[in-house]
Amino acid sequence: MSKTKQISAKQRSALNAEVAKDIPAYMDRLFGSGNWLYDETEKLYIARDPKYNGPGFGFIAVQPDGTYFTGVRPVDILQ
Repeated sequence: MSKTKQISAKQRSALNAEVAKDIPAYMDRLFGSGNWLYDETEKLYIARDPKYNGPGFGFIAVQPDGTYFTGVRPVDILQ
């Protein structure tokens, strides 16, 4: 059984700060150029969550400070 190493809050903060310096380049490296978008209204960088394969649209949203969250947009709300 392998152990998963957790990073400290200080390390996570430093990583978020580094990512926030150039989020578009980070998104290109992580998801591929053209596979994400920037929502000007919400101020979020959004990409399809490659780990989600259920109904609706699974996404990963990165905020300008480098923090992120995931979610699912239900099918009946998709436009």
